[in-house]
Amino acid sequence: MTRTLAAIVLTFSACLLSQARSRTLDEFVSKVSSSLVSFEYSFSCQVNGTKMTGEGDVLLQDDCFKVVGNGLDIRCDGKTRWTLDTFAEEAVIEPVDAGSEDGFAVNPALLVSAVDKAFNETSFGTSKFGGAQVDESVLAPQKKGKSSSDISLLKLYFKKGTQILSGAEVTLNDGTVSTFTLKNFRFSDKLKEKDSFRINEKTLGSDYVVTDLR
Repeated sequence: MTRTLAAIVLTFSACLLSQARSRTLDEFVSKVSSSLVSFEYSFSCQVNGTKMTGEGDVLLQDDCFKVVGNGLDIRCDGKTRWTLDTFAEEAVIEPVDAGSEDGFAVNPALLVSAVDKAFNETSFGTSKFGGAQVDESVLAPQKKGKSSSDISLLKLYFKKGTQILSGAEVTLNDGTVSTFTLKNFRFSDKLKEKDSFRINEKTLGSDYVVTDLR
């Protein structure tokens, strides 16, 4: 269940950086590429008949990210990913392989560089999300070349007339639909150091079981 939760959150984080085409999305991508992005999220989905919910905080910058929530602390500095399960006191450290097929799921920057090969925007218009009028972008993966892994359809909801993301709906190939609600979405100046996107495993308690796959 922990790995499923991590996969859902990381897939969404990857989606966040993968968009282009309409003016709203073009401007959004431009701001994401030049900023430190931070937000709070909550989500819900059905996995094998079981409802899963979660919430947490995210930082994104270039090829780095930090996702903390529901007992998970996941960080990536573009080369290495650390996944901590603070409940089970387990840590997994693994390299990020830019050439692998699952690279899109673990490294959001790959989606930025491959957006033209990964998605087509099928429509852009107005919709409702969370009881408010929003701008809605609907995207589908291209059939040829590398795509964003398990994603079959993606809907992004922006606050009307802005590049502020207020929600998203991610549909996977297996039919799983995850709905994300975002709060306090901000664009800030980039961090000069990557320390926020790394975990020093030497500082973990002696009870932690650390699996280092580097």
